[in-house]
Order: sequence, then C-alpha cells, then structure tokens
Amino acid sequence: MLLRVRSFAKINLGLSVLGRRPDGYHEIQTIFQTISLCDELEFRPAARLELNCENLPETPKEENLVWKAAISLAEETAETQGASITLRKNIPPGAGLGGGSSNAAATLLGLCRFWGVRLPDSDLLAIASGLGSDVPFFLSGGLAMGTGRGEKIELLPDIPSEHVVVIFPGVHISTAEAYRSLNLGLTSSARAHRIHRLYGQAKGGKSFLAEIFNDFESSILSASPPIMEAKRFLEERGATMALLSGSGSSVFGFFSNEESAFAVSRAVAREAWRLFPAKTLSRAEYFQKMFG
Repeated sequence: MLLRVRSFAKINLGLSVLGRRPDGYHEIQTIFQTISLCDELEFRPAARLELNCENLPETPKEENLVWKAAISLAEETAETQGASITLRKNIPPGAGLGGGSSNAAATLLGLCRFWGVRLPDSDLLAIASGLGSDVPFFLSGGLAMGTGRGEKIELLPDIPSEHVVVIFPGVHISTAEAYRSLNLGLTSSARAHRIHRLYGQAKGGKSFLAEIFNDFESSILSASPPIMEAKRFLEERGATMALLSGSGSSVFGFFSNEESAFAVSRAVAREAWRLFPAKTLSRAEYFQKMFG
C-alpha cells in the first residue's frame, strides 16, 4: 500500500537560445540528460489528496508542481481516490537541474501506477506540457533533444555511463533574469548550427561530450563570480568538461572514474556549496531506478 518513486535530476549537454517567441517564451534547442541525483516521493492511501514536503523552503502547496500534477491528473481522469504524498527534496530548487519538473513527471507516473490509471501517452504528455516546459522530458528520461520551449521531445541513443560531479554554489539565478541577460546578437542560424551539429553526433551515436556548450554561460558566469568559481574548481580538479546546467546556478563536470568523482565531491571549497557525485542514467536505468 506504499509506493516509493525516485525523481531524478537532469543536466543540459547543449543549450541554444534562438530568440523570443510571440507568446513571450524563448525558442530553445537543448540536449537533456538524466543523472542519478534524485528526490524521493512516497504515495500512501488517503481519502483525499494530501502533500507533505521535507527539506523544502516554505512554499504554498498550491505552487508546488507535485500538487499541481496530482490535481491535474485527478481532474483529467475523474479519479475519486486520494493519496497522501510525501516529497523529500535533495535536488536544490532553482538550480537548473529540473528538480521541480522531475517531481511533476514522477508524480504523474507514480499516481498512474498507484491509482491503477491508464492514460494514452498523448494525454499524459498534454498534462505534462501544461505543467512546465521541462516536464515532458522527465516522462522518458535518458538522452533527448528538446525544442520549442523545451517541451517537444525527441529521444536519442543513450551515451555510455559517465561519472559526474554537480556543484550547487548556494546562489539562485532567476530564469527570467537569465533570459533577460542574454545577448542574442549572434544570429539564430549560427546558434542553430552549433546545436544541430551536437544533435547530429548524438543521434548518430557518436561521442560529442568534448563539444558541449550552454548559451547562458556568456552572461551568467561573468555576472556571478560564485558560479564561475565553482566551474573553475571542477576544471582544476580534473574534469574533462565542465558546464553550467540550464540557466544555472548549478555547474557539473565529467570525471574519468568514480574514485575521482567522489574525491572531488569531498573537497568542498566553500561552506555554501553543495556537491553531488552522480552518474548519467540511460533510459532503461531511469525507469528501473525510478520504481526499483
């Protein structure tokens, strides 16, 4: 009668911002990758929907994506069962790691299993898209290309397992501020060419990690010394590549083996930092570990 679900983080291995859309959002192209850093959700029987959160700053229930996802699914399916949901946060909020979006997708998938609900994939995807731009990706996990606002997902062949260290430097970057700070002076075609090259390599199953990039780095790193310092910390300790994730503020680096990743994770340079050793997750591992 108890269902436990892991809700995994993501990193962005490529991110191009192509311009502002008529609806006010920005047109982006990005390559998502799930990693083993995760939150935990528990579902228990209850007469109505309830939500309890641990390790999360005081946030109104109505603003939590877990709650929004549960309500949306109940309304879509006319489900009369309840559920007592507990969310245990480990992924730092507002860190560019997709924690809230992952929580929403894990709630949709978890409640479908918990309630015994079967929805067409298209209906589940529609609910996810309405909750947030990154939520549809977390219905699949693994490696994928995101276009539009990031909600249009094309699955890509998984990469070999990689060891990752993520640093949350203790500062928060507003997504709106991050987009406002971008210099979109480069032509959209030049930005699109770079991400399309990365996409072509990923789709062909070729190695592309030496060419990962993020358009936000040009403005975020210079404006936020703590983030720049965190990236340099990873590079100086042997990261083969280090990069900002999403619009920040977390950075991540790839390491050649687990021992190196754990050694770096123990070498905390600043009291405000949180370091997480992790691994990339294939699509099969994503679902196995989500419910395993």
